[in-house]
Amino acid sequence: MSMQLELENELADWRKPTIKLEESRARIDELDELIASLINERLMLCQEIGEAKKRLNKPVLDDKREQEVLSRVASVATDPVIAKQLIDIYTTMLAGSRGLQENLTESTSPKAQAGANVHAEPISGSSEATLAGARIPQRYFPTVTIIGLGLIGGTLARLIRKHSPKTNITAVDTPEVLQKALGEGLIDCAETKATAAAERSSLVVLAAPPEKNIEILETIAPKLSKRQLVVDVTSTKSRVCLAAESIDLHGADFIGGHPLFGSQKSGLDASSAVATEQAVFCLTPISKSSQMSVKRFRRWLEGLGLKPVEASAETHDKVLARTSHLVQLIAIALGAAITDQNISEQDLQLHGPAFKNLARLMESPPEMWLDLFDQNKEELQKAIAELVEKLNLASTDLDSKEKTELARMFKQAHSILESNQ
Repeated sequence: MSMQLELENELADWRKPTIKLEESRARIDELDELIASLINERLMLCQEIGEAKKRLNKPVLDDKREQEVLSRVASVATDPVIAKQLIDIYTTMLAGSRGLQENLTESTSPKAQAGANVHAEPISGSSEATLAGARIPQRYFPTVTIIGLGLIGGTLARLIRKHSPKTNITAVDTPEVLQKALGEGLIDCAETKATAAAERSSLVVLAAPPEKNIEILETIAPKLSKRQLVVDVTSTKSRVCLAAESIDLHGADFIGGHPLFGSQKSGLDASSAVATEQAVFCLTPISKSSQMSVKRFRRWLEGLGLKPVEASAETHDKVLARTSHLVQLIAIALGAAITDQNISEQDLQLHGPAFKNLARLMESPPEMWLDLFDQNKEELQKAIAELVEKLNLASTDLDSKEKTELARMFKQAHSILESNQ
């Protein structure tokens, strides 16, 4: 096994120039899209200026203003050659701006402008559709490291392999898990040390248990650098986001994340059966989440067939305490209560579909859930208290003839389903 890992590492070293080329091209693609949208906005503003000049009877050409623009642009350049290129580009752009202003005749009238807008709308829509279709995940993150190749990490690796087969995937896990993933062709490189893998990836996914993810983040932080993005994918967000705020990430960005798909089973093998089509992926940005990184990551997720939704870490944990963590707790508490009643296996055949759904959750691995319960303890305790209050009301209402309180609970529950349809 160690020889195989050494060979994988050697292959990774040979691939470094290619990976760098892919990363640079992907970044240029992003910048081209951003630059084009900014130039479009600039030209629209030039049209507005042209209309104002026409009303004020001012000439289109303003030599002094154009020289100021060229000087300011040249000052941004990192060397004289680039400065000359920037001046050439902006000289052409300024000429185009003058051309737009000089052509403002009948087209500036409200009637003509309305006609132009009607024509422009489908063009804009088509452009957006073209851009959406071109959102290939590899453009945004050509090299991805997944630390923890269990249920969630393995599912993400399968999604990347399916939707972006040219993306270079490195995984960090035990030798046994890595050997299996390499044999399946699920990953390109295997690493047993997180720092070595994280250093050479544009996107690092922390997919270990919650507390372990914080430890890993602290470990890899000194090896991170600008233009890298780190995302964790556990189902509690406040603690890891708070930790990320306090850790020096050496210029790298961090986004809290939680893919809302999974299974009661665990491990790489179970990841092959996880349903992910249009599943929600919750993003919880922090102060170290640049707008560009959030935008890139959202588009990357869309390219994988997922639906990104943003929320604060606090909102995420409050909602998940009630829609996920409490539901898991109810399942295991119910299972324990039934066991206490010494109901036989034969008698347990007397169950309906509702019990069957909860029974699935009774299979969940305790190690992961105990860690999650601890990380979201405050919100989970509030959720338990709220549920106990409702159950006590229900218990009391069972003695009433009208069952008013129980009927009201049914109505409230139905309203949740109606609002999500």
